Amino acid sequence: MQIGFIDFSKEERNKILATLKLLGTQTALDELGIGVIRDAYADILFPGISTIQTRAKYFVLIPYLFNRAGKQNLSSRREVLNWINNFEDKLVETLLRNSKSEETGIIGKNALRQKRAVKMKPSSIYWNGLRTFEIIRASGVSMAVACTITAKTAKQKNDLEIKTDGETFDDSTAIGSDTVLFSPIFPDYDFEKEASILLTKKEAEYLADKISKAIESKDTLLAFLVKNKLDCNSFDEMPIDILPASIKRDYLLAWDFSDFIIGAHIRYNVIFSEYEDIEMLQEWESWRNAFIARKFDLEAILSRITCNNSTQKFCKDFMELTYNGQLEKIDELIIFREKAVKGNRAKLHKPAEYRYNYDRPVHFYRLDFRFGTAKTIIRDIIMGLEG
Repeated sequence: MQIGFIDFSKEERNKILATLKLLGTQTALDELGIGVIRDAYADILFPGISTIQTRAKYFVLIPYLFNRAGKQNLSSRREVLNWINNFEDKLVETLLRNSKSEETGIIGKNALRQKRAVKMKPSSIYWNGLRTFEIIRASGVSMAVACTITAKTAKQKNDLEIKTDGETFDDSTAIGSDTVLFSPIFPDYDFEKEASILLTKKEAEYLADKISKAIESKDTLLAFLVKNKLDCNSFDEMPIDILPASIKRDYLLAWDFSDFIIGAHIRYNVIFSEYEDIEMLQEWESWRNAFIARKFDLEAILSRITCNNSTQKFCKDFMELTYNGQLEKIDELIIFREKAVKGNRAKLHKPAEYRYNYDRPVHFYRLDFRFGTAKTIIRDIIMGLEG
C-alpha cells in the first residue's frame, strides 16, 4: 500500500505522520530513556542475542559460507563480502524449500516473494553473537576484517596449489585456513541445496557447546537454559528454585526492574490520555498498591550495571515520589524526562496530535530483556539435540 499527501495542512500532515510512527513496533519505543538499563541486563542474561535475530541456524550457516568463500578465487575484501552476501540471498530459497512448515524466521522470505533482497544480511545480524559465543575465534574481529582474512586465505591457497605442483600434503594445516577465523564447524550435508531452518543434531551440539563454554556466556541464564534443555514460555516462568545463585540474583534484579519501570509507563499513559483513560488509571492504582507493599532494592539493580547519572536519577526520583504518593510531581517528572530524552518528539507535550487515531497504550508491556528472541534460539537448539 502506498500513502501520499494531496493538499493537507502542515498540522494534518503531522498528525498522519505521528500516527504512522506509533503504528510501528511497540518494543522499539523508549520514551523514558530506560533502554540503557534494559540492554545492560539483556546482555547479562542473554549475551550474544539481539532482537533482530530469528533462528539459531544462522549461527552455523555463516561459518559455512565463510569457509566456502575461502575456497573461491577471491582476491579482495570487497569480493568476499559480495560473494557472501549473494550466497546469503540464494540461501533464502533453499531454506524455504526445505523448511516446509518451519519457515518462520527465515530472513529474506518476504523480500524473495517481492523479488528483491534484504539490505541487512544474516551475517550482519548475527555477527556480534558469533563473537560472543566464540564461534569467531578472535574477539573483536569485524566483518570487514573477516572478509580480509578470508580473501588472504583464498589467495594463499591458490598460490600454494601452484607452488606445490601436485605434491600431496594438508593445505589447511599448512596455512591454517579453515580454522583460524571460525571455530571448526563443517556441514555433513550439501547445505547449499539441502539446508533447512532447523538445526541438525551435530549443529545443535556445536552451538550448545559454544554457548556453554564461551567466556561471555557460560555462566548466564542463556547457557543454563540450553544446558538443561529448559524451554520456558515467558520471562516470568524461569525455574528460580534450581537456578545457580549468581544467575538467580541477576534474573531477580532484572525482573524487579521490569516490575518497577512498568509503573512509570502506566503513569505515562495516564498523562498521555489527559487523565481520561479509566483502564490506565485503574492499572496505576493497582500497580502502585502492589509495588509499595513489597520489598524493592533499586540500589542493587543500578549497582549491577553501568548506567548514566540522569537515568539513575529519574529512577530514584520516580521511586521516591511513588512511595510518597505525590502524583503531581510524578507527572511533572515523567513529562520532563520524556522531553529530555526525545526533545521535540516528546508526545506528552502534544498528546492530542500523537493520539490522533491511536487507540493503544504506549509501551504498556513488561520488559523481557530479549527473552522473546532467546526463547526461539534455545528452542531450536533443544529440538536439534533431541533429533
